[in-house]
Amino acid sequence: MKRYYPFLVSLFFLLSIVQSGCLSLREAYVPQDLLTNGWYEDSKDEEKGSSLLGIEKWSTKVYRKGDVAYLSVTSLRFIILHDKEELLKKVDTDIMNQAVKYGININYSSKIGGKRETCEGHETVFVVYTGEKEGHEYRFIGEVWSCSKSGISVICMGYADMSEIDGIRGWKEMVEDPEGTIEGLKGEDGLIYNVVCH
Repeated sequence: MKRYYPFLVSLFFLLSIVQSGCLSLREAYVPQDLLTNGWYEDSKDEEKGSSLLGIEKWSTKVYRKGDVAYLSVTSLRFIILHDKEELLKKVDTDIMNQAVKYGININYSSKIGGKRETCEGHETVFVVYTGEKEGHEYRFIGEVWSCSKSGISVICMGYADMSEIDGIRGWKEMVEDPEGTIEGLKGEDGLIYNVVCH
C-alpha cells in the first residue's frame, strides 16, 4: 500500500482541482459586432469535450462566411499552458487534415510563418499555406497563443476560397491587423486579431 500512496495522493489532488472548478474553461470567441459582411457563428458545428478525468478541456467555436471562408477558434485548458510551438505543430496537422477532407492539394513550398500581437496583447505564432482544387485557389491560416490571464491556449484555423470575390474579402477580414503583418492586409477589425480570450 505504501508504494501506491504517492500515486493516490496525486490522484486525489488532481480530482480536487477538477471538482473545485480550478480547471473551468473560459472560451475564446470572435466578438459578435465583428461578424458582418456575411460572417456568422455556426453553433451547430461547435464542439466541447474533456479528457483525463476532466483535467483537459476544450471548446471549438466555428464561424463561416457562406461557402467561401471558414474560421474555427479552439480553447484548450490543461493544468499547465501548452507550448506555442507544440500548438503550432497541432494546427499544422489540422490544416493538412482539413485540406485532405475537402480534396484540396496543399502547396508545401508556399508555407510562410511569422509572429504578431493580438489586440489583447498576446504574442502569436502563425503559418499560412496556399492550396488548389479544380482551378480554385485556397488560402489557409493557423495561429496560436496562450493566455495566462484565463489559463487557456487558443488555436485559430481558417481558410478561404481566393477564386471568389467574397472569399478574398473573407480572407482579409479574417487575417488583417493594424500592422498588415499577413500579406500587408491592414485593418482594425480582423477576426483573429480581435479574438477575446480573457
